[in-house]
Amino acid sequence: MGVDPIDYASSGVDIDAEGKAISSLIGALGNSVRKSGQKGAPVPLPGGFGGIVEFGDARLVLATDGVGSKLQIASQTGWLRGVGIDCIAMNVNDLICVGAEPIAFVDYIAVPKTDPMVHAELGHSLTEGCRQARVTLAGGETATLPGIVTELDLSGTALGWFPEGGEITGERLQVGDAIIGLPSSGIHSNGYTLVRAVLERSGLSLNDSAPFEVEAGRIERWMEGDLTIGEVLLNPTMIYVDPVIDLVLACREGNGPCSSEDIKAIAHITGGGLSNLLRLHETLGWHIDDPLTVHPEFSWIADVGPVDSREMHRTFNMGMGMVIAVSDGVSDDVEKWLAERLTGTRRVGSVTDSGKVTHADSEVFFDHY
Repeated sequence: MGVDPIDYASSGVDIDAEGKAISSLIGALGNSVRKSGQKGAPVPLPGGFGGIVEFGDARLVLATDGVGSKLQIASQTGWLRGVGIDCIAMNVNDLICVGAEPIAFVDYIAVPKTDPMVHAELGHSLTEGCRQARVTLAGGETATLPGIVTELDLSGTALGWFPEGGEITGERLQVGDAIIGLPSSGIHSNGYTLVRAVLERSGLSLNDSAPFEVEAGRIERWMEGDLTIGEVLLNPTMIYVDPVIDLVLACREGNGPCSSEDIKAIAHITGGGLSNLLRLHETLGWHIDDPLTVHPEFSWIADVGPVDSREMHRTFNMGMGMVIAVSDGVSDDVEKWLAERLTGTRRVGSVTDSGKVTHADSEVFFDHY
């Protein structure tokens, strides 16, 4: 007897419905009370990877996000050392996409009851995330909310900045620009409602050995013996401040592999997968002709689900957590510069005039975000 295919919507999260809800929210929001020329006045930004406000001759950028249902797996295993990194990563990686250097972070922790051990683990994890992101943990809030929350929730807000005129928006993209892909560390922190549905269908417990081989050194170990499926699913999200912001800063200062103008667009591949690329330009398209290697956990999810290829590439990063589009003429130099700092980085495709995302896998096709 065949197994019914599974997708993100049937497991509880409908990306299209979520997009409509967000559009409704935005449509109901009022205008800012601060006007152009005042500190705090809004700065329009295509793509929506961060909210920008004026601040004299600089621009401040804010991003807010949480860890989501990955926390449910972390709570089941009791291993929380990665979730603070996840929380910071999901925020600072968005700031990077507009060319902002992250500088500070505040967290929000909600629990049904206080537990010093849980808070200590979260503190260690947030500290490590701040170290990797090179940001100050400037404060936070812990709320004990019995009757409102039934389990741990963790979210936060990151603050970044760039000099006036230093934004990276995608507006200068051109047909033929090169797409450079940066590898992910794993599933990162989205799609876990679907992950949990697949895990349940597999019959595995989180402490069972991973039913696939994983390249050495990629997964952070916290148990002895065979690598477990829980360790794979909880591997922390990669923080891309190093090398992406280092690239942006070097190019601004004139000692990078290209000029600032050659860095055309940056996309964080999270919820929505490759469809995120369509946020960066209203008319241009993207073709991935040489995708990065798909991590084995994604192949396992697709097989066990089963989940079709398009749904996988819409829900997960599929091994590529960040994309940078640069002028074709400097792509070799930028690729080499990045690959020296993050192994596995390479050119994966080109900007097209199609207005769509297309892929070496003909099943993977997106015409809207």
